[in-house]
Amino acid sequence: MRTGAKPKVAARARRLLCFFDRIDETAVGGWAVDFEAPEQSLRLRVMIDGVIADVVPCDLHRDDARLVTPVNSRIGFYYEIPARYRDGLRHTITFATVDGEAVPLSSRNGEMGALNFCLAKPTRVEAVLDGLVGGLIQGWAHRVDDAAGTRLGGVKILITAAGQPLAEVVAEQFRADVAGATGGDAACGFSVYLPEGVRQRRMTLQVFAMPERQEILGSPLDIEFPSAGASEQIETLMARTDELFSFAFNLRRELQSALPRERYFLEDYARWAAASLPLALARAEARYGALPEPGPLVSVVCPVYRPAIGEFLAAVDSVRAQTYPNWELLLVDDASGDAALSAAMRELAAADKRIRVLARKRNGGIARATNDALAAAKGELVAFFDHDDLLEPGALEIMLRAWRATGAKLLYSDEDKVERGGALGEPHFKPDFNYRFLLEINYICHFVMVEAGALRAAGGLDPALDGAQDHDLLLRLCEHLAPAEIHHVPEVLYHWRKTGSSTAAAGAQAKPKAVTAGETAVQAHLARRKLPAKVSSREGMTCYEVEWQFRPKARQGAKVSILIPFRDHIAMTRECVDAIRTHTKDVAYEIILLDNWSSKDGAEAFTAAQANMPNTKVIRIAEPFNYSRINNIGVSAAAGEYLLFMNNDVFVSEPDWLRRMLDECLADPKLGAVGAKLLYPNGTVQHAGVVLGVGGVADHAFRGLDGRAPGYMAHAMAAQEVSAVTAACMLVRKRAFLDVSGFDEESLKVAFNDVDLCAKLTKAGWKIVYLPDVVAEHRESISRGDDFDNTKLGRFMWENEVMRQRYAKVLPNDPHYNMHFSREGGVYHELRLLRPEQI
Repeated sequence: MRTGAKPKVAARARRLLCFFDRIDETAVGGWAVDFEAPEQSLRLRVMIDGVIADVVPCDLHRDDARLVTPVNSRIGFYYEIPARYRDGLRHTITFATVDGEAVPLSSRNGEMGALNFCLAKPTRVEAVLDGLVGGLIQGWAHRVDDAAGTRLGGVKILITAAGQPLAEVVAEQFRADVAGATGGDAACGFSVYLPEGVRQRRMTLQVFAMPERQEILGSPLDIEFPSAGASEQIETLMARTDELFSFAFNLRRELQSALPRERYFLEDYARWAAASLPLALARAEARYGALPEPGPLVSVVCPVYRPAIGEFLAAVDSVRAQTYPNWELLLVDDASGDAALSAAMRELAAADKRIRVLARKRNGGIARATNDALAAAKGELVAFFDHDDLLEPGALEIMLRAWRATGAKLLYSDEDKVERGGALGEPHFKPDFNYRFLLEINYICHFVMVEAGALRAAGGLDPALDGAQDHDLLLRLCEHLAPAEIHHVPEVLYHWRKTGSSTAAAGAQAKPKAVTAGETAVQAHLARRKLPAKVSSREGMTCYEVEWQFRPKARQGAKVSILIPFRDHIAMTRECVDAIRTHTKDVAYEIILLDNWSSKDGAEAFTAAQANMPNTKVIRIAEPFNYSRINNIGVSAAAGEYLLFMNNDVFVSEPDWLRRMLDECLADPKLGAVGAKLLYPNGTVQHAGVVLGVGGVADHAFRGLDGRAPGYMAHAMAAQEVSAVTAACMLVRKRAFLDVSGFDEESLKVAFNDVDLCAKLTKAGWKIVYLPDVVAEHRESISRGDDFDNTKLGRFMWENEVMRQRYAKVLPNDPHYNMHFSREGGVYHELRLLRPEQI
């Protein structure tokens, strides 16, 4: 989205002119006049590379002004070019009036479309070409300023072959690995996809940092692509693999790796956004259908307090550029004390009657200013908007199509962040409504549209909770609305401005009061729901741990049966049950050991000793391994009203692990299953919830991530509803388990039986929650081996096909995993480009 785009609103015809007669090393000067109103000194938007950089007043005295207009000598200006443009690259300056009308430019050399400039800065470039990774040419670059002690991204990269340019990109993708190694800017990576038209079978690429044309480390690079004929053969074989079971699994991976195709990653978001955002309106039309008739008035409420003038004007422009015309924009000046800003607001209101300006005499904060706007709003729906952010042109129209189609009273969209120069990054692709996740973090955030009646019922924003006022409001709306009345619009419609003091730029640490306010908001919400809980910030972020505080009396009668299948591996199974007995506190439980034909030395002595332990049963099942049947037999002997399915290679170490899982069920009577965070022995994630449809049937989220890391948008560290959890450590309400007939022991004997169980629970109306505050070690599949062993691959592919046919419509549409993420593999890693016909 071009943040300096002229709004689609007609303005009165004016005769304008800007004349440059002074061009210094880092500044420009001249005069500007509106010949229809020469007595008024102009104020102009300064547009650098098409983005609003500033507003400059043309009010300097000029002795020669009488040659232009006899009625006003204060028509001069002098503008210092910001330091960030002193980068050795070519830039352009243009001017426009505050309300967006372009101003013609001239100089002693005659008329000019724009003023071009290039300001040098003494720096050096450090850059590395990583090579060809996943079909993309990848690397990173820093511009190093030794005097200033900075290492910044944003270096322009040129890729050539045989001396001819093939592609030019800016190195600004997120590379945490480079930032960690160099201490420099993380936004320094680049990745380039060479389209078929420029690819050759064999190529030698040279990669340069510009404008120095410095060849970077790792260049030249020799690469080889399959021919067009080879690509067609690969496509044919890929289609056949789905029918060939054992052969299919290994072959498809190899072919997929060999076949070059258009791919997008989170780090490559800007390229994805350029291709995908223009399709959003067409996708919405395919998904939701027509706009409501007649079109309702939408009140866009915007508290304003000392934004950068250029960013504020760009924000207003984005509202004026909406494809849906029936809106009003309420700008509330929260006693900014900025005469230029106030003047700009008045000029905007005069230029567009849909804009209203309200002025507060005293600064009251974002909540009070927003409440003023809400009180004055006339619309049937209200949309919340910050004073320096940007809307996609189709934002209102898409939200209204969804409103008409779904009947929702609260709607929210996906969002990303916008840099000062207009580059888009850090997308937040959200799940469908997820109440448990909302308790932990305000994942809804922007863009929010609410029916005015629902807002009035919930009440206005609470000034005591500034910084978390939106989180508090959303929680209060949840108290008045059913989950079906809250709808997620899966399109990026809102661009959150990154500024030096914003949460968008620096995280929760930029606004520490917001952390405390958020804790208070969640605590108060749970108190109103009469749910006892302790709410605390996770690592000083606006992400909160909710620990339920039920009294022991609430757990009376809530016995848990812990079911552990095993075959031999006696030492490991003993370690597993010893850890349970050592660390489990405050919960009544029994252990049921399910001996599946153990025969090695020590097995008989172990089972005999365990059978003599208090609250322990041992059931011998002399049958071939069938995980589903083994556990179903165990359930038939279970005395507890809750079932804890556990692998014998899982080891607990926290005294409250089972209490936390049980309390989660006590907090929500519709909760069917709870899963834990499981870590490999090296401390990385083995399980943090299961995502449907990835890699065919399902995959674990965040496998291999550091166990302490938050993951994408805090999904690894925050409790949330998910579509499935692993039965390696899963608590299930026994009534829910029996309600869906337990595990499928006929078709899913080994793999996917836990995913199938969760899918059946969801269909029956039960919820599934991933609880990251219960952490255990998992030495995955030590006891029975690997599903991908060639001797077992045929069985695995059969069970894979059972799931694909049984859940053909469910697997591709996990409501807790945004549709814009690829299902090919790599959870929260790769994006896909969805076209309207695919909706």
